[in-house]
Amino acid sequence: MPHRDTLGLPRSQRLSFSGQLAELTKDDLTEDGVVLSIGGAEQSHVEVGDPDYLLHDYLFRMGAVLQTCARERLGPAAAGSSASPETPSSERSTSGSPRVLHLGAGALTLPRWIEHHWPAVEQTVVDIEPELVEFVLEHLPMRRSPRNLVADAAAVLGPGGALEEVSFDVVVVDLFNSAAAPEHLRSPEFHRAVFAGVVPGGLLLVNLGDEPPMDFVRAQVASLLDAAAATAARGGVTTPADAASSALLSAPSDVLQARAEGNLTFAARRGPELEQTELNALWAAGPHPGDVLSAEELLVWARP
Repeated sequence: MPHRDTLGLPRSQRLSFSGQLAELTKDDLTEDGVVLSIGGAEQSHVEVGDPDYLLHDYLFRMGAVLQTCARERLGPAAAGSSASPETPSSERSTSGSPRVLHLGAGALTLPRWIEHHWPAVEQTVVDIEPELVEFVLEHLPMRRSPRNLVADAAAVLGPGGALEEVSFDVVVVDLFNSAAAPEHLRSPEFHRAVFAGVVPGGLLLVNLGDEPPMDFVRAQVASLLDAAAATAARGGVTTPADAASSALLSAPSDVLQARAEGNLTFAARRGPELEQTELNALWAAGPHPGDVLSAEELLVWARP
């Protein structure tokens, strides 16, 4: 990837679905940063030449979850070995590589990070803006461009959608992360469809955002736990309480305590409970001050 000063910034592209202007500009918070803004609102940060660098708190937490809870699913293919015994070949792509789905593109910050750590992973990105991904990749290319689907995130998973009955080792949901989100992208039906797209033993990651008293995120987490419980026949979970033992919520301490607005990272493994050693490792990874809730603590937080 070229140095930031060679990109001819700023760059802009009118997006046909929303009519808003997407812009790539220098981010002076870091030496080589580029920020994507849509309609004047900052969306993503990319550190040119350093895909391992994650500026935003929630992305750092997502990366820590992937390193801790999904390494066995994503790692073997990156090393050129065969699929893990935990992952039947019928749940892999025809190439045998692990698969990651991103609902919401932004500047492809997390896909770049995943490509850096696990180059063999096959990634699919879904965004409703037809021009966005091509615009970003034109100016901030990746070594291996992800598959790009232009679609509504709920429709692409639903009946007749391009990803109906397609499963992934990891599904990342990074869409509207506040109560302003369209109803169909925060509904129980959407949450069940998202979980249906995760293979048994796979991982779901969701970026959520809210302000005190965190009513929106609490309701979303409760709905996601209900959706996880609904996968009992294939995933081994039977109740929201069981689902909470396979799920976590990671965020800055003041956000979890409903004293400040911010982003929260929800993660759920479809099947096996999270081990205490995994939760300890996630807490240690930070950023700090922060906390990680799981099991009964998570259930109580979601339904106070």
